[in-house]
Order: sequence, then structure tokens, then C-alpha cells
Amino acid sequence: MIKSSIIARNKIMPKKKIKLSKLRDYTLKTNDRHHVPLPTGKYQKIGCRDLMIGLSRKSGILTRLYYPAKTDPGKQYEMNPFLWPNWLPHEFYTQGYADVANIRSKFMFSMANKTRKKNVFIPAVPNARPHQLPVGQKYPIVIFSHGLGSCRTTYSAICCELASQGFVVAALEHRDNSACLTFYPKRPTYSFKNSNPDFFNQIGDQVDADDEVDFGDEIDDPNYIPPKALTALTHIPHLELAWIRFRYVSVFRADDDVLAFRKKQIQQRVRECTRALDLMEALNAGYEIDNLLDPGYNYREFENMLDMDRVSLMGHSFGGATVLMAGASELRFKTIIALDPWMFPIKDETLDLIPQPVSMIFSENLSKIPNTKSIDEWLRSDVNNDYGDDRNAIIINGSNHLQQSDIPYVFSAFNRIFNTFSWRNRINPIMVHDLTTNLSIQFIGKHLDIPIDERINQYVDEQRKHLRPLIKKKTI
Repeated sequence: MIKSSIIARNKIMPKKKIKLSKLRDYTLKTNDRHHVPLPTGKYQKIGCRDLMIGLSRKSGILTRLYYPAKTDPGKQYEMNPFLWPNWLPHEFYTQGYADVANIRSKFMFSMANKTRKKNVFIPAVPNARPHQLPVGQKYPIVIFSHGLGSCRTTYSAICCELASQGFVVAALEHRDNSACLTFYPKRPTYSFKNSNPDFFNQIGDQVDADDEVDFGDEIDDPNYIPPKALTALTHIPHLELAWIRFRYVSVFRADDDVLAFRKKQIQQRVRECTRALDLMEALNAGYEIDNLLDPGYNYREFENMLDMDRVSLMGHSFGGATVLMAGASELRFKTIIALDPWMFPIKDETLDLIPQPVSMIFSENLSKIPNTKSIDEWLRSDVNNDYGDDRNAIIINGSNHLQQSDIPYVFSAFNRIFNTFSWRNRINPIMVHDLTTNLSIQFIGKHLDIPIDERINQYVDEQRKHLRPLIKKKTI
């Protein structure tokens, strides 16, 4: 009798729902390979491809695409970490990150390099073929602008997660001296001898951060033409690369000269965001694209696969300020996601000129005044009364600025030291990553009418305790 009553009670009582955060893989290691957080969307196989077009630093662009990759039909995809690319695009980018930290001596460089995990990988397959959607379906697009001292791989976790949820992401590598390191094709050559920079002994015609600082003076490049199928393009078998190093200017400097310099950088960055969108339109149209990094590139692989009516712009820190200004100047961008935007470079700009829906996701340590003063005034202004939920600003409690990037997973020792001296930053970086991506996808899906995974809404609801609005709306 007792046994039967227990069985009956077990049948009646519902099973407790397991939180999605409990199911998350926090190990960051697969087959002895360290990696950034694995994507959680339905497209588990992610492809990535670098595209560089244009023989000019000012009018060309360098970007990495992240996208759902083709899998064998009827077979369960099994990850192969040995196909994954290294998080560092090139060994010289290690010195680039040292430049960001203003480390100049070889001794300090070697000491700082010990804080980095060796060989961290990105869970994506280089140059994989994109997954073909059913007829009539297309991939929405996200253009991503990196922060100060970053590059096209610094936000690979966010980009891979977006790709796993059905987006094609173009992660830019800006050439305004704000990237930790980047390059452009200086001239065709048949030797790579001159492409290797000696960072501590600059020789020859190596391009340094001090050589071309007038990029912001050229507001409109008269020689720039969006990619079109005009004439057959000549492939360049080899390139002599001109490396562009990070130009160190302290973020604590706020004088007029620095502000003028940052505004020039913003102007260049905005142009590159627009040109990335031009490139995506060209890929969707099947125009002949001369990818200088891959002369045999099949420029028709994304033909009629991209939804040019659902284009979002996302950026972090300096990139957050960039996307706000790019939204004001380019109406082809339909939604704006600014992650922890650094507002100093655009503190004199009028945010009222941004017509798109805007979501800002702040870390706790950058949500303070004066960085958010102009945002606070903008959200409280009468201009935004008619926008409703189209404009919002959310803080992730206990988070820090770097946790919206890959830095905590790569420079793990540095992150531990950073948290030691900042007692408020105690939230798991992977949880910050998941909240950032889920809030972004939720916002984009709502405003662009894109169906999203129900688990995204569930996760955000489960983690509400870690979120709060930047400003409290007035109640009537």
C-alpha cells in the first residue's frame, strides 16, 4: 500500500526543470585542445573564412566571416578540434597585444606572454562550404566592429555563437591603428621576405603606426567603388604585406588632441563597416570578388544566401561607439547592438540621429558616469518617448569590460589578476558571454522578425537576477 502510494505520488509530481546554465560546458577543452566557449545553436559546425579586398589601406577591408557550415546529410556532426584554427591569426599578433599593453622590452614581453594560454583554438572549420538553406530562406547578417587593441578573432566566441544560431557574421579588422595588429597588401611580389616585421628593430620600409596617421582626413575616397561585376579581375599570386601596428594612446587621456585623433579613427571605422556591407551585398549577388588571401576563392558560394533586409551592426567598446555612428550614417543597417560602448570618442555627437532600434549591453565597471552620461540623457529625452522598447540599455551585474571578448579564455592568468583587484567582478565569464549573445539575438529577432531558439528566452529569464536596466523608467 505504501509502495503504491509512493509510485502514484511520483507520477503526479512534475520533474524539476533543469536550468540551461547547468547544462553548459564550462571545460573549454576538447581532445586536449584549449578553445573558446563552444557554440550552443542548432548549427554545430561553423565555418570561417578570411576575406581581403582592395589594394589600399584606406579603401580596402579585411574581415573574417563566420557562418553555418555544410554537414553530411543524415549524419550527426562530430567535432574535430584538429581542424580548428589558432586563436591568433599570426604569431606576430602576440607582439600586437603587447603593444596594446604598452610593453616594449623583450623581457617584459616574455613575462607577459606567460599569462597567455598556449594554442587556444576557435571551434570553426577554415574555408568550409556554407550550409545550404531550403529554397526561400536566407541568413541574416551581422557586421561586427572590434574594440580598441583587438582584431578579427578577439570576439570569436560571440561570432561562433551567432553563426550557430543561423547568422552570417563579418568580423572586421580595422586599419585605423586601433587593431592590435593588422595588414594590407602593399604591392604584389614573388617573395615573402619583406613581409616579416622585426618589431624591436624596424628596418626598410616597414609600415609602422606612426607612418600613416592621416587616415581620418579622407572622409570620402573618390577612388572607392563598391564591389561589382564590372571587369575580370587579375589575381595576385603573392603579396608583400604592410603591417599596421597599434598606435598606443592612453585611454585616460581626454584632451582635445586625443579627441580629434579618436574622431578620425571613428570616421575610418564607419567607412569600413559600410564597405563590409557592400562586400556582403556583392557576395549575395554573386559578383566576382578578388579575395587577395585566396586567389582561387569561389565568389559564388554565398550567392542568394544572405538576407540583405536583415542586417545588424554589433560592436564592443570602441566598436560600440563605432556602430552607433555607423547606424546614423547608413540606413541599410536595421538594428544596432552596442556592447559596453566607450563613449568618449563620440561624446560631442548627437545620438538622436540614430533611427534604428538600439540595444546597449554594459558591463558593471563601464556603466558608470561619465561614460554613460550622454546615453542616460539620450534615453531620458523626449525624442525617445515614441520608441518604447526600441531603445534599451542593460547592465550585466558583476561583469567587467573584457568579459564580452575572448580575453578571459586566452589570457586566463591576466584575468585572474584583474579579478583579484576588482572584487565586484565575480560572475563567470562564460555566463557573461551567454547573456551577451542571448540578449543580442533576442533583440535582433524581435525587431527583424527572425524566429529564435526558445532556449534563448528561457536562459535570459533564468538569469534575470544578473541583469538590471541602466536607467529606471518613470512610472505614471
